Amino acid sequence: MTPKHFAPTTGFVARYWASCNTPPVAARYLKAPFHPIRPKVVHSCAQRDPNTLWWRVSTTKITTTKRVVRSWCARRVRLAFEQALKQHGLDKLGKPLVSESPLQNNILKGTLEIYIHPPCVTEDFESIQKGANVVVSGLLAHGSTQTSTQTVNGPQPKVRRQRKVSGKVDGSS
Repeated sequence: MTPKHFAPTTGFVARYWASCNTPPVAARYLKAPFHPIRPKVVHSCAQRDPNTLWWRVSTTKITTTKRVVRSWCARRVRLAFEQALKQHGLDKLGKPLVSESPLQNNILKGTLEIYIHPPCVTEDFESIQKGANVVVSGLLAHGSTQTSTQTVNGPQPKVRRQRKVSGKVDGSS
């Protein structure tokens, strides 16, 4: 499945998958069969709810800066994204804040990875927040189109093809 890309600002790029993917750090420990913390990672991955939004902020694109700058940028983007979710009536996991909310059908599911780029260091917080709002709006629009097509059309039954075998119609495929 190909990811959906969002690049609302030069400071970061977001990639979204409709399915929940294992985070890279967890995948590293899952691949090592004898690592001491592997059982804990296996347990935590098994306990994660696949009906929520799994999102993370990555600073791998700004490795030339100091660690304190990278964590500051990640914290700003994380805060902007959390505020954008809250403005759209969702909590940090992409679920509606109020159970009676009209957004009950717009639960965000899947994996969102936000990659920070070097211009994020000099960008002001308002532009980062606008970009986060664009991403959340795009995710909600993407999710609502998926749910609306699924609810309108419903699950499509498999249709068996009929083929002609020596003048007869055969129902096997």
